[in-house]
Amino acid sequence: MADENRTAVLNAVAEHLISCRAAEGIDFEDAADEADVDRERLAAAEAGEIALNEDELTRLAETYGVSITAFFGGRVTPMNYLFGA
Repeated sequence: MADENRTAVLNAVAEHLISCRAAEGIDFEDAADEADVDRERLAAAEAGEIALNEDELTRLAETYGVSITAFFGGRVTPMNYLFGA
């Protein structure tokens, strides 16, 4: 059950990462470079495969001009996302 919940959170965050990037009109490579996030890690996070750490999320939020909570549907960051990073 916990794995299913974590998968759902990873997938939801992935969708928000992609939509925030698209809303800013930033392509994938520029987003990774500007936020100083490894491209492979960003690709895996956008695919719902891994959780990014808080620093990576913060830099992406700054790059996209949003609050970090935007990646979580405007809610508080789920602990199971960050602790699974």
